[in-house]
Amino acid sequence: MESLEKLIETGRLCRSLRTKTMFYQSEDSGSAAPELRGPFWCSRTQGIYGPDDKIAEPEACKPGRGCCETT
Repeated sequence: MESLEKLIETGRLCRSLRTKTMFYQSEDSGSAAPELRGPFWCSRTQGIYGPDDKIAEPEACKPGRGCCETT
C-alpha cells in the first residue's frame, strides 16, 4: 500500500488531508503504510471536518468531493 504522501502527490487524495505521522518517522516505518492510520484532519479547516462539513479521511478526501484540491 502506498503512503499518504504518495497518494496526495499523485492526486489520488486531497492535498489538505493530514495525519500526525506525516510529520515524524517512527521505528515501525517498515510496516504497511503506517501513515494511513488516523486521526486525520483537514489543513484548510484545521479540524476533523473539511470545508463541506464532512469528515476528513482517506476514504472521503478524493477527487469528486467538492472541496478536494489535488493540484
